[in-house]
Amino acid sequence: MRRWGIQRASAATGSALLITLIFVALFACMAVALAVASESNLAISRNRLDVQQAQNLTETGLLLVQRDMGGLQVTGASATAVHASLAQHFRDAWAETSMLAASDIAADAEGVVFPAISVPGRAGRTGTIALAMQADGGVQTRPTITVVCTGRFNDATRTAYYDFNVQSGYRVLSDYGVASRSPIVLQGSAHIDGANSDAEGSLYSSSTSGTYGIQVKGSSQITGDAAVSGDGVQIQKQGSATIGGDQITDAPDAEWPVPDPGHFEQYIESTYSPSDGDKGKGKGKGKGKGKGKGEESEPDTLSNIRIPAGTNPTFSNVTLYGVVYIESPNTVTFNGNTNLCGIVVTEEPIIENYNQNKLTFNGNLTASGVEYLPNDPRYAGIRTETGTFLIAPGFFAKFNGNFSTIQGLIAAGQLQFTGGAAGTVEGGVLNLSDTSLDFAGGAHLTIDKQNAKDQPAGFQPRYSLICVSGSYRE
Repeated sequence: MRRWGIQRASAATGSALLITLIFVALFACMAVALAVASESNLAISRNRLDVQQAQNLTETGLLLVQRDMGGLQVTGASATAVHASLAQHFRDAWAETSMLAASDIAADAEGVVFPAISVPGRAGRTGTIALAMQADGGVQTRPTITVVCTGRFNDATRTAYYDFNVQSGYRVLSDYGVASRSPIVLQGSAHIDGANSDAEGSLYSSSTSGTYGIQVKGSSQITGDAAVSGDGVQIQKQGSATIGGDQITDAPDAEWPVPDPGHFEQYIESTYSPSDGDKGKGKGKGKGKGKGKGEESEPDTLSNIRIPAGTNPTFSNVTLYGVVYIESPNTVTFNGNTNLCGIVVTEEPIIENYNQNKLTFNGNLTASGVEYLPNDPRYAGIRTETGTFLIAPGFFAKFNGNFSTIQGLIAAGQLQFTGGAAGTVEGGVLNLSDTSLDFAGGAHLTIDKQNAKDQPAGFQPRYSLICVSGSYRE
């Protein structure tokens, strides 16, 4: 009996020990599993954090580029030249930064490549931003420029893309029918409207020289917006005057077109002389071809002429073909029934003097664009200079008579439309200096922008970058 009891106690003790060992092993396995799971979760968390950090770096890189590319003016007739223009811009813009060696920004036919930007993190963990750009053509083709940014943090990488388009021309020309650096005054029954929409009859002034940037008085009216951008400058509407659109007193500052009248000297063939008389006979006709038929010009036809300084001619019942280049100082009058097929250009005075530099358009003026010049080799070059009728920096231009349709932009240092000045202007009106722009009496301008050129002849071309909304992608 005693032996059996001892054996039974030993068996019970062994079973308890075995069960204990099993539980110890089980808990040990669970501990190991928990440790492994914790390590895995930690690794996953780290990876997610690294991916998020890489994403943050990618977005930071795109923001850096967007800050310096939006509205940037670019040049280049080919993709390679556009790349070179972009690279030079960023070398200059980022020259003082410590985040990268700006001088190492490189460009070739394939694109623009930036040296890596290092971003130090905690515990020696460093991130990098890699930037590249590529254009798919020259500026005249209005290419898309794609920015590629790759952010890397440890082993995690994220890549995103963003597009910029090239916008051709100046917004001040596309957004407004009449734009002026000076105050604009409409009085009497002056009227400015649009040929295709009310918005074409919009006015803009950037003047800061007076209380009012735009004044619409009497029974005058405009169909579009009235906008000013000078600090504290106001818009005044008096009497029964009408402003069809909004009155905007905080318009964005305009980027103004830069005139380049000297560009047209290449087309000059002859020099006008006072002895030629009112119709411009004599030297002005020497190389002429009559009205596109190949014969010598008739006495009342002049082609591609230069009017020397101090000549002060008056033209009546005359046809002017090609470029009319007017040196400064000069007072030139175009009287009744002048037929002009081409462009009037003035030399920019060294010192503005509007008493000595005047252009007056009286009576019935017929003005056709250069594209309607005779199909003659002598006009081959000037026929491509479309979009402008008058470019006269530093000159006062006054329109008194009916001009039916003027095919091109009217631009001068100071402008006045008065009396019976009426007609359609295909392009718009641009006052280049902070002088005055007046519409009085029965002046009635209809602005037609349907076929207006975004790069009118006689101005330095402008191509600028705009962000493409919604183009972000990964």
